[in-house]
Amino acid sequence: MVGTRKITVVSYKELSDSDSDAYEHKHSAGLKRRRGGKQSKKSHKKRVAPAGVALANSKPPWTVLPLDVVHEIFRWLEPLDLLQLARTTRTLRSHLMSKVSSSLWKSTRENVIGGTPECPEYMSEPAFARLLFMNECFVCGKIETSPEECRIYWNIQMRCCGEGFVGRNFSIKGYLDKEFRKVKNASLVAELLPYASGQYLFAPRRYYVPALRKMMADIKNYENLIIAQTPRAEEDFEAFKTTQKNHVAAMRKGARIYGHWHITYKRLRDQQLRAERKAVLTAKLLAEGHDHLGDIHSAFRAYDKAEKLSEDGWIAIRDHAVKAVVQYKRDRRKTLLNHRRSVAVAVLMGEANINEDLIVDREDDEEATAKDFHDTLNCVEEWVEEWKTERRLRMLQIMVSAGAAAIADPPTEQDSARLKLATTMFSCTTPFPRRSSEQTRGGLMCFTLLERHFRRCHTGGFPWNTTCLKYSNEAEEMIRYLVVVVGRDPETTTADQMDDLNARFYCQGCPKWEKLARSWRNCAAHFEDHPLDMFQGWLVVSPADTIKIIHREISNTADAGNRLQCSHHEFDGYDSPSSFWDHFRSAHSEEFNLGDVIINPLVPPQPISLDGEISQPAPPLNPTPKPSHL
Repeated sequence: MVGTRKITVVSYKELSDSDSDAYEHKHSAGLKRRRGGKQSKKSHKKRVAPAGVALANSKPPWTVLPLDVVHEIFRWLEPLDLLQLARTTRTLRSHLMSKVSSSLWKSTRENVIGGTPECPEYMSEPAFARLLFMNECFVCGKIETSPEECRIYWNIQMRCCGEGFVGRNFSIKGYLDKEFRKVKNASLVAELLPYASGQYLFAPRRYYVPALRKMMADIKNYENLIIAQTPRAEEDFEAFKTTQKNHVAAMRKGARIYGHWHITYKRLRDQQLRAERKAVLTAKLLAEGHDHLGDIHSAFRAYDKAEKLSEDGWIAIRDHAVKAVVQYKRDRRKTLLNHRRSVAVAVLMGEANINEDLIVDREDDEEATAKDFHDTLNCVEEWVEEWKTERRLRMLQIMVSAGAAAIADPPTEQDSARLKLATTMFSCTTPFPRRSSEQTRGGLMCFTLLERHFRRCHTGGFPWNTTCLKYSNEAEEMIRYLVVVVGRDPETTTADQMDDLNARFYCQGCPKWEKLARSWRNCAAHFEDHPLDMFQGWLVVSPADTIKIIHREISNTADAGNRLQCSHHEFDGYDSPSSFWDHFRSAHSEEFNLGDVIINPLVPPQPISLDGEISQPAPPLNPTPKPSHL
C-alpha cells in the first residue's frame, strides 16, 4: 500500500476470541462467591480491558466499513498484494475469491507496470493473478524466491519448479500406452489435453497426470453410455471432443499472447528494479563522501541486478562498491587527461608543446580535476580566433596574387566575405596530404571545404599555414557561370546557398555516353579534367528529373570517406565511419545518440549517368555569355 499505515490482519477473529477468553478467565477467577446476604451494589464504573487485549465484541475493520470503501482501499494494490491478503484470514479469502470481487481484481491488474492481458474466460481472476505473479509451484506448492526457479508453462498455464515438472506429476506422450494400458484410446486422451514442453528445442511433450486421469474417466464414462445405447450418447461425446479441442486451441493461442506480455513485463520490471537499486546505492555512496559517481553503474555489476537492495545486501557489497568507485575515478581521470591532450594537439598544433607542462604533463596527474584544465585552456578560444583571422588574410593575399577581381591590395575586412562565396576556388598543391581523399588530392575546393582540409595537410602548423594552397581564377569564372545558370547572383551567392539549392547539371560538351548529372561541387571538379575546347556550357536538369536522380544517388554516409565528426571533439576534424566508431568507443563511455555525430554535408554525391534515364533538360534560367577564356 502506498502512503498508508501497514495493518496486520493475521487471524484477527481468532486472536480476539482467544484474548477475550483469557481476560474473562483471569478476572472471574479472582472473584469469591458470597454466601447469601445482601447483594452488593453493582459498580457503575466501566470495565476496560488491559492494553493489548481485544474485547470480545470487536470486529475486523473490513466487516465494519462499507464494501465500497474496502474496495476503494484495496484497488490501489497489485494482484500479488491481494493474493497475500487472501492468505491471512478466512474472511478475506472467502470474500476475495468470490465473484463479487472480480471488478476489484481487474482494477489491481491496471496498477501493474505495462498493464496485463485480459483474463481468459475459462479462468477466474484470482487464478489468473496467481499464474502471472505468484512464484509458487502448482505441483508441489513450494514458493520460490526467483521467477527463474518457478517457470511458467503457458501452454498448460501452470507454474512448476524443476522438481515438479520432471517428477511423476507429468507424463511423456510416448509412454502413455505403457503407463495407461487400460485405456484403449490413449492417443485420443493426449489429443484432447494441452501439453507442455521443456525449455530445450527438442524436449518431449509432457501432460499433467491428474488432468490425464480425469480425461480418461470422462472418456470411459462416455464409452459406457455408448455401450449402454443411451440416447444421444454419441452426439454428446462428439460435442465433448469438439469443445475440448477448442479449449486446447484457445489455450495455445493465449500462450503466445501471455508469453510475449511476460517478456515485456519482465523487462520493464527489471528496469524499474535496477533504477531503484541504482538510486539506493548512489545515495549510500554519496552519504559516505564519494562524489562524481557518473556512470559507475557500468563498471560495477551490483548496480545491474534486478532486485531490491536490503541492508544486509549493502553490507555484503559495500567494500566492492568502494573499490569500484576508486577505480572509476582513476579511469575517469585518465580519460580526462587523454581528452585534454587531444584538444591541445588538435587546437594548438605546433604550439602545443609550449603548454604541454601546464595542460597535460602535471606531476599531480592522479589528483587532476576538470577545473584545473579549464582554467589553463581559457585562452584557447582567443588563440583560435587570432588564427582564423590570420588564415583569412593569407588566403585573400593568395587570391590577389592570382589576379582575382574585386579584391583590394592589401585586402580589407570587407573582402573576407568573398571567401564565403561559391565562386571562391582553391586547390591543394601538396602531392600526399596527411589523410588523402578525393576532395584533398589536388581537387578544387571552396572555402567551406578548406575548413577540414587544413587539418589533413602536412604543411599545417600554428597557425595552420596556407603555403599548400593555389587559387584558380579560371575555376572561379567557370563556377560564376554555373551560378548564373541557376538564376543566382555570383557576387552574393554563398556555398551554403548552392548546397541548399541542391540542383543538378550536366555538361553539354561531353559525349552522350559520358553525360552525368552532377552537383555544383562535382561540376567544379569536372572542369579541372575537362578539355577546354570541348566545353559548351552547363544545362540545369528539370526539377522532376532532379528528384529521380537524388533518389538514386549514394548517400554521403554510405561510403568509407571522411564523413563523420565527433561533436565533443570538433577540432579533430572528420573521420571515416570505422575511425569514428573506434574513437567513440574508446573516448566516450556514455550511450551514443545522434547528437554526438556531425555529418559532413560538403562532399558531393556520386554523379549519376543520364543515358536513357532523364528526359529533355530545362534550358538555362538566365542565358549568359560563356567565360572569357573560352
